[in-house]
Amino acid sequence: MFEPKSLIAGKELAAPKDDFNSAERVEQFRVSRQAVYIPAGLRWNYILFSEVRGTEYSHRNITAGKCVAVTEQRPVLILKTDDQSFPLAFEKPESMEKLLSAISGN
Repeated sequence: MFEPKSLIAGKELAAPKDDFNSAERVEQFRVSRQAVYIPAGLRWNYILFSEVRGTEYSHRNITAGKCVAVTEQRPVLILKTDDQSFPLAFEKPESMEKLLSAISGN
C-alpha cells in the first residue's frame, strides 16, 4: 500500500499508514481519530481534523430515470481550512453526521 499523503502542505501525520489502518470506513472515505482519508485513484489523501476551521453543508442533485425523471438530493460536506475548501460528497446524511461528530470530537 502507498503512504497516504496530506492535502495540506506541512501538516502531516507522523505515521499515516498506522492511522489509516485504524480508520473506520464511512462510505468511500475512511475516518480515524485524527483525520479523514479521501480516495485518490489507487492512493489515499488525508485532511487532519486539527486543520479544519469550519464546515459547510450543501447538496447535489442526482437525476435518474429514462421515462420519468427522478431527482434526489445528496449531502455534501465542505471542510474549510485556512487556505482551501474540500467538498466531500456522501450518499446518506447519516454518513455525513459520522464525519461531523469525528471532527467535533477533536
